Amino acid sequence: MKKLISILILLCFVLTLFSQEQNIKKITEEEMITISRETNFAAAIKAIEYLSLEDVGKNIVNTSRLNNPIGIPIKSLYWRDALDLLTKINNIVLVENPASFLIKDVETIKDKSIEQVVTMVTKQVRISSIFFKADKALTRDVGIDWTTLIGGNVDAEVSLNTSSSISSDIFSASLQKNFQTGDITINLETLLNIIEANQRGTIIAKPSVTVLSKKKGFIQVGQDFSIKTLDQSGNTVEQFFETGIIMEVTPEVIIDDNKEVIYLTIEVEKSSAIPGALSTIIDKSKSNTEVILFDGEETVIGGLYDTDIKKGRGGIPILKDLPWWFFGLKYLFGYETNSVVEREMIVILKAEIVDNTDKRKTVSESTKDQIKREREDVKNAKKLFLEE
Repeated sequence: MKKLISILILLCFVLTLFSQEQNIKKITEEEMITISRETNFAAAIKAIEYLSLEDVGKNIVNTSRLNNPIGIPIKSLYWRDALDLLTKINNIVLVENPASFLIKDVETIKDKSIEQVVTMVTKQVRISSIFFKADKALTRDVGIDWTTLIGGNVDAEVSLNTSSSISSDIFSASLQKNFQTGDITINLETLLNIIEANQRGTIIAKPSVTVLSKKKGFIQVGQDFSIKTLDQSGNTVEQFFETGIIMEVTPEVIIDDNKEVIYLTIEVEKSSAIPGALSTIIDKSKSNTEVILFDGEETVIGGLYDTDIKKGRGGIPILKDLPWWFFGLKYLFGYETNSVVEREMIVILKAEIVDNTDKRKTVSESTKDQIKREREDVKNAKKLFLEE
């Protein structure tokens, strides 16, 4: 009897182990994940999040800026191990909270000993800019070469036999002419005034900013708009976006062999917000570059295009504007017109090194002394006049 009971207990134990093994195998298969090496990081984390919600009921909040392909294939790997693997190989921090997982970039600790120390002799740079919008065909018709801008003058190549009013005005205003080739050099301000007078372009803005060396300067001519969304807790979050003409500049004054040059990083953006029924569309043109300029030298950024579509109506006056129900005469004596004008925004930048505070202080004190001497001379002259 005891032997029979022992056999039954052993059999129950074996069946229990077999049942647990089958159950574990089933759960493991449901929690496995396979991801291709070409999948970007954000999409891979989103796929892992589905398994995390089903298994432990936790969201994965990804605040990392990384969005490159993961680079390694993941095949039938437990989702938690896959999450650990992706964060470790990309040097990203993974924090497990009671209700979620948080993924964030590694915080870089700045060494204050190597940070730039701002002193009275720190160089400053004044950035002057002109945002000019011109017809796209202007460069082709007149032959303006913006890359030749130097010393406030720009070259143009126009035909001497042209009947264009803008070409004639450029010839009249130009101080240097080569009548054999038609090449001329004209002052930039004069050229822009001529283009505006002929309604072929317009100056949008002329902002300027003074920035410390190695510091960022920001200019915006436009408006901010906001979009309201709901966060994970159901709270309303208002997020603001900048639009208009936006420019970020970071100058650095480099001194080599007693010569000063300006290493300038420029980012220019022209954007506008178009509200829609479901979402807001941001129409954006953006350009960035890095240049090295001498003190007082200019540079030009172009290639920011937009299209203006103007609708109108042509035909016989009065008759073309009759109501549609008046025998349909408006359709007989008039027609719709659409004119498409492509425009290019040209950004002209000038960088100038500003005297540091020590030099400005010396100049200021010298000016004050001069004014004081002039006042004393006037006072002495009045005194002599009264004595006489």
